Amino acid sequence: MNQRLRPAISEPVVLLFSRQQVETCDVNEPLASLRELTADRNVALQFCGRVSLVIDGYNEDPRELFEIPEVRAYLKRLDQEWPYWFFFLSQADDSIPILESCLCDTIEVIPGVASIDLDQMDHALTRHFGAMNRLSQELNLPEEICGQIAEGVIRLIHNAAVERIEGEDYR
Repeated sequence: MNQRLRPAISEPVVLLFSRQQVETCDVNEPLASLRELTADRNVALQFCGRVSLVIDGYNEDPRELFEIPEVRAYLKRLDQEWPYWFFFLSQADDSIPILESCLCDTIEVIPGVASIDLDQMDHALTRHFGAMNRLSQELNLPEEICGQIAEGVIRLIHNAAVERIEGEDYR
């Protein structure tokens, strides 16, 4: 197992958004918690790569989270206030794909396969990598860790990419 991912698996930190928070677009409580992560170098390093996004209350909804307008609006609002996701989100689960698919126009092409607007994805990635770099400078975080995170995010995005779907039904 990749040693950098070990804490995300053995000691995950769950950032839970309730359906009520999402539907009222109440970002105050999670935003306060997220800001604590970026207030101090030692805290940032302690929670690096360990945070898992969980959006509760939609388990019975047949739609993907990126298809639910309230979820998309909620994550967009939270992202406007706090863009430091890449340093903290787990790469051992779907937290990064969930976030990015909700921030960008995304459609389900076939069950289990989504298509994300590439221009919007480029903008979101640039914003999140830039935020991680600013945080790294402000808190004097090790460049090696940020480089490993960037490589992991790029690998996640690359592994999720589908260049072309074959078959008569998808031309």
